[in-house]
Order: sequence, then structure tokens, then C-alpha cells
Amino acid sequence: MKRKGYWAVVIIILLLVINIKGDAGIRPDKKNTGQKPNMASIAVESDAELKEVKPKRIPVGITVENEFDDASDNYESENDETDNNVSEQSDMTDDSSEAQPEDKNTSDTLDESTEDEEQVLTLLTFNIHSANNADGSIQLEQIIEEIKETGAQIIGLQEVERMMPRSGYQDQAKVIAEKLGYYYYYGGNINILGVQYGNAFLSKYPILEASNHKLPREMIEPRGLIEALIDVEGVPYHIYVTHLGLDPEERRKQVIYINDLISRKEGRVLLLGDFNNRPNSREMENLDSRMVDSAAALGYNDEYTYSNWDNLSKVRIDRIYASDNIKLKSHRVMPSLISDHKRVLTQIVHEILPIEGIYETAANRDSNKAER
Repeated sequence: MKRKGYWAVVIIILLLVINIKGDAGIRPDKKNTGQKPNMASIAVESDAELKEVKPKRIPVGITVENEFDDASDNYESENDETDNNVSEQSDMTDDSSEAQPEDKNTSDTLDESTEDEEQVLTLLTFNIHSANNADGSIQLEQIIEEIKETGAQIIGLQEVERMMPRSGYQDQAKVIAEKLGYYYYYGGNINILGVQYGNAFLSKYPILEASNHKLPREMIEPRGLIEALIDVEGVPYHIYVTHLGLDPEERRKQVIYINDLISRKEGRVLLLGDFNNRPNSREMENLDSRMVDSAAALGYNDEYTYSNWDNLSKVRIDRIYASDNIKLKSHRVMPSLISDHKRVLTQIVHEILPIEGIYETAANRDSNKAER
């Protein structure tokens, strides 16, 4: 029994040795192993061997013809040699979607980016007729909606009431400004026991200074001119809002007065208003020659602004003037459902120009004054 047990042990040992040598010299059949592929890498299998290659990161928008090249680790999207192996239209791998798109410096792209970066300011002058509709009803909410519709950031309004019984004792300028979320200044030209009637200036940008000038008059109704200084992202703009009288001689004196103020200002100047005259009238000849009629300059000289209620009076009395150092971009006249005047809009290009190595800003100017 002992001898049989001895040979049994020897036979078992020999069988184990033979089996181990066979496993070491044969590649296992993939179909029969039941093993899952390694998802952490990309495998390329041939009849002779199993080759493992690290996945290559490919910029979005291009593919490499030899996607699993041995030199994939040295791939660079900006290399001249790589440009010969790419095509702009191709299918992308899941891994490639994580990469950044290729930077292509073409003239078209530069032009588009320059145009997109160009900042435009929209100006509006609007005689709101106290929000008094043709049927005599006050429609201030509709006026506010019409102002919102324009998207204007710099606004001059005429015939604005404050605490007037017919308008429900509203402070119209304040209500409009609050609904827009804008800064504002009101210039009352008629003031009887707190009941006022005049012009208003509203701005998306901070108003640094503001005052109301009484214009020369020949008639009973007093007229005024709002003068304001605003800060548009560090750049000062001088803004004037007015509503001239009905008498030609009165208007002539008023234009002379306005011109005297404007001619003293340097930098960017804007004049918005209801001038109650034609742009080529004699009294307007007294306006500073550097002030440009935006509608005429942009080819809209025939666009009338009054009357909005009928076609009997076709005159362009509502206008926007800009100093000749301001680039004009576009002009538009929009009707109103409430006022007898149309809405007049001009877009200008807001440019920050370097002056003596620094930017001229309203904030810098005021800080310099404070230091003195």
C-alpha cells in the first residue's frame, strides 16, 4: 500500500509540472477567458500580438489620419508637420470633445471680433406730451413702455409734468426713472406752488453734475435747458436737453444762449431736444459748427418727427446733435401711440481714447480737483 501511494504522488507532481509549462507558452483565447477588456486604455489587436497605446487628445474640429500613431505623445496642434495630417471635417472620438477648439487667426474672425467689441450708446429725444393721449387720457405706463422699447441709455424728455392735477399728481420724471432703473434730473420751467412743467434727463450712467438754465424769452411760457455731465465707464459726456419757444426771434436768442454754453465745453457734447423749427432755419445758423445734426449726417433728413397724430404737419423739429468728435452709427424715428411727437433715436460709438498716456476720465478729473 505504501508503494502504491508513493507512485501516485509522483504521477500527480509530473502532471502539475507539465500543465504549468503549457500555460506559460500559450496566449489564452480571448473568447474563452471571460476577461473584460481594460477600459483605461485603447487596445489594438493583430494576429501576432496585443499592442496597447495611450489615447491621443485631439483638438475639436480636426482629426489625425493615423489616430493611433506611435508618436501620439508628441502631438502638437500648432506644429507645421501636423498640419499635413489633418482635415477640417471629420468624426470625433468621445475623448476629443474635452479639448479646446483650434485657434484660427483669419481676417474674418478679427473683423467680427472687432465689430462685436464696438460699444454703442443709444440716445433718445422724446416729447412725451405729458403722456396725454389724443382722447385726453393720461397714459404714462404706455409712454414708459415706448421708452423701454428703444433700449436708450441716454434720454432727453420734453413736456414732462410734476404734481399736475390732470396727470394724477404724479412726478412723471421720477416714475419713469424708477421704472427704468435710471438716474434722472428734472428741470421745471413752469413752477406754480409746486406744480411744475418742463424737461427731464435720464441716464443709465451716473450723473455727476446737473443744472437747469432759464432761456431768454419773448413769449409768456418760459423755456429751459438742462445741462448735465455723465460718466460713461470713466469717459465724460456733456449732455444738453432743451425745448425751444414758438417765436422765431425768441428761438434765435435761445440758440445763441445755448451755443454760448456749448462752445465753452471740450470733449464730447450731445444736444437733444424739441427745437420747434426746421433744421435749416436761420436761428439754427447760430449753433456751433462742430455740432452735427445726426439725422442729416446719416441720410435721414426727410424723416419728419411731428405731427405723429396727423399728416398735416410734416416737420423734423425733434433732433439730436453730436459734437464732431463723436462717431455716429445709426438713426431711427419711431411713432408713438400716445404723444403727438415721434421718438427720435441716434446710436453713437463709445470709444475710449488715450490722452497723454492715460485715459481721460470724469473720475480722475474730479479726484484731481479734490486734491487741489
